[in-house]
Amino acid sequence: MQIRSAVVLISILLFPNLLLSEEIQKISSFDSIVSLNSTDTHTWEITEEALDPKQFSLSYLNGEVPGIKTNPYKAPGVYRVSQESIHKVYIIKKFIAPEIWKAAGISVRLGTLTDKDKTYLNGKLIGETGDMNSSEPQAYDRIRIYSIPPGLIRSGKENILVLEVKKYFHPEAGIEQDRTEIGDTLLIRGDYYRTEYTKIALLMIYLTVGGYFLFLFMRRRTDTENLYFGLFTIFLVIYQFLRNQIKYELGIPFLYMKKTEYIILTALIPIFGNFIRSYFKFPRGKFINVLDVIYGIFIIFYIFSNNVILYNKLNSSAVQLGWAAYIILIFYYLILKIRAKDRDALLILIGVSVVALSTILDTMSNRNLFVFPRTVGYAFFFFIISIATILANKFVRLNEQVEELNEHLENKVEERTQELNESLAYVSKLKTQQDGDYFLTSLLIRPLFTNNTASPSLKIDFFSKQKKAILFKEKHYEIGGDISISGNISIQGEKYTVFVNGDAMGKSIQGAGGALVMGTVFQSLLTRTNRNGGYSKAPESWLQESFLELQGIFESFDGSMYISVVIGLLNEKTGALYYINAEHPWPVLYRDGSAGFLENELTLRKIGIPGNEENFFVKFFQLQKYDVLILGSDGKDDVLIGNDERGRIVNEDETKFLRTVEESNGDLKGIYEKTLEFGELTDDFTLLRLEYLADPQIKNETSLNEVLEQAKALYKKKSFSPLIDYLNEYKTIFSDREEFFMILGKSYLKLKDFSSAARSFERAANLNPNRLESQYYASYSSKLNKDFQKAEYFGKIAYTLDKNYLNNLINLADIYKNLNQSEEAKKFAERAQVIDPNHPILLKLTDVF
Repeated sequence: MQIRSAVVLISILLFPNLLLSEEIQKISSFDSIVSLNSTDTHTWEITEEALDPKQFSLSYLNGEVPGIKTNPYKAPGVYRVSQESIHKVYIIKKFIAPEIWKAAGISVRLGTLTDKDKTYLNGKLIGETGDMNSSEPQAYDRIRIYSIPPGLIRSGKENILVLEVKKYFHPEAGIEQDRTEIGDTLLIRGDYYRTEYTKIALLMIYLTVGGYFLFLFMRRRTDTENLYFGLFTIFLVIYQFLRNQIKYELGIPFLYMKKTEYIILTALIPIFGNFIRSYFKFPRGKFINVLDVIYGIFIIFYIFSNNVILYNKLNSSAVQLGWAAYIILIFYYLILKIRAKDRDALLILIGVSVVALSTILDTMSNRNLFVFPRTVGYAFFFFIISIATILANKFVRLNEQVEELNEHLENKVEERTQELNESLAYVSKLKTQQDGDYFLTSLLIRPLFTNNTASPSLKIDFFSKQKKAILFKEKHYEIGGDISISGNISIQGEKYTVFVNGDAMGKSIQGAGGALVMGTVFQSLLTRTNRNGGYSKAPESWLQESFLELQGIFESFDGSMYISVVIGLLNEKTGALYYINAEHPWPVLYRDGSAGFLENELTLRKIGIPGNEENFFVKFFQLQKYDVLILGSDGKDDVLIGNDERGRIVNEDETKFLRTVEESNGDLKGIYEKTLEFGELTDDFTLLRLEYLADPQIKNETSLNEVLEQAKALYKKKSFSPLIDYLNEYKTIFSDREEFFMILGKSYLKLKDFSSAARSFERAANLNPNRLESQYYASYSSKLNKDFQKAEYFGKIAYTLDKNYLNNLINLADIYKNLNQSEEAKKFAERAQVIDPNHPILLKLTDVF
């Protein structure tokens, strides 16, 4: 520190202007997205000298002078390496972190680097892209987003970010495109995916346009302009997709993506030139024939060559320069038609000019003459508008023709009447086709709506009455968004029954689409599990992996498709039930003639809602012999019971279904009939009934006691890591033993593995909801894991069990403090102060009062 202080003092005395003009960036908050781009007051640093990022970072943080010469670097931007033999550069960013922040996770966005990288924060590797030992390009246009491990950022102090970057194209190195920023992980990744998927949505419009013109060409082969414009549009869509970051999630090798990109880039302008020539009926000449042959040779070279450096040189030195010949030819065609007073040519010229300008800007940006966002995709939008304007002009000309035809109005009325009759017949035909579509969809869903459980230990029944009924070819069918599935899988050598009851968002065909997706993916999950010989991890892991796969697929529909669902796993031997509920009606337990809800709290939102995976939670319940579990969609509750002056009256009493189950003795058909007596169905009505027929296998108490004794001995020796390994061997055997998960959770707590501790204590709390200690530890560990919503849930249960338990009162005060609910925090803190005003932890919560 003395050395660093001396250096700072000398800098102030000798270089006061430098100190005033540039300073370390101070970040006020991580709860939003903060730009790290270079400005007049703060910038990045770069060096060509070899260094150890870990040692360099630690030396800087310890106040030592690293002895490495660095230069200011403007990010994003291209740095030109002095020698071709230098393959790596090191980019450095220093910043001062805020004192506190609320974000659960922090990430850094680094834009596109000039190929491979390893990124370190405060000397620790937080992310890397590409193989540093490979000579092939791997990711020079990929945006980097790296999550920062909790606790790595030095709050309120200086932090140092070091990027080890291996370049591919000489002499460019550095952060080439995009932007640099840091902040809340959810915000950064949400902005990233929102931007990329918005671009893809726009591309879908263009893809439809291109497909439409190709279809027109197939119908009328003489109109070759439709072929060229369709190919141009589709090629542009593919090119823009290859500039999209989502391509990296498809697993396609980088070389093939670049090969395709250069091929399409080479073909675009020639295809567009031939479109203009064909649209205005100009004959092919020798000049355009020669150009087309030359560009065809370029494309063949790209196909057979695998050298990306040659791709880039050929594209810059020949392909892009040759575009000028095509552009001159295009303008020549258009100007000739404009002189002939062709208004369509003028409008197309405007669109072409916009596209040409954006292409020039993109080309200059690619050559690193300046940093500028890509604009070709947006420019193409203006070109589409120009085409639409042409169509509008044609419509105007058509109206002028109609005015002339009105002179023969009487004949036209008869013709229009005939056309109307034909239209009515066409509408009737469309209705038949629509019913055919519904019929086809129902046939697709039917094999997915399956009950494939085969076990003497339980019985599963389905009941389904979809709201949309259709008549097709004198047969009745139903279609809707509800779905039920059951089957068997093997987990850790034991037989499990899997069951699903779901309700997709939307009515009729929209809901059926969601059910079709759900059924297809889930049946694939079951088949894949069984084909691989079963699942080797815990049941909770299977549920989590299945949930994440479903979440990813439904989230890709960008809000147009959600599904509420209950997914359960039942151990047929022990009666242990593991399940998740994603905003579906609560399961009903029917036992000894009495019905009640299996839960009373919402923990997960519908599958497909972004960020849902953060709230993932597996619930547990122990079934007894002859227990009946009934699942159903919200159609069982949303029953029309009358009308008044305000409109329809829909049942809002969810406990009414419990009474219906009791009156029907748990029989599905009886439940349906009782529901119809109560009111009219307004939605799809689907039920799943599971009856457990076996005696749950009783665990060997002596064996459990032996395991617990050995565990307690290791706990006293503070051998926590061996203790956890030992207990995990028996985790499946004693999956329904509260005391087993209590000691497992305490062991994780000692090792500060708060996530694992929280899961263990949650299991214990669910096994015995009336034990104060289990509920308190589940809340306390969730708080340490920064899952304050779950911490509040278990803390409130503990409070209902004992309102004077001091530790839980302090725990709740701290939880509500973190949730920014000051009044609630103050209430629990004051109650704890009455019991023990001098408690050391309570004294730390003085800001609550």
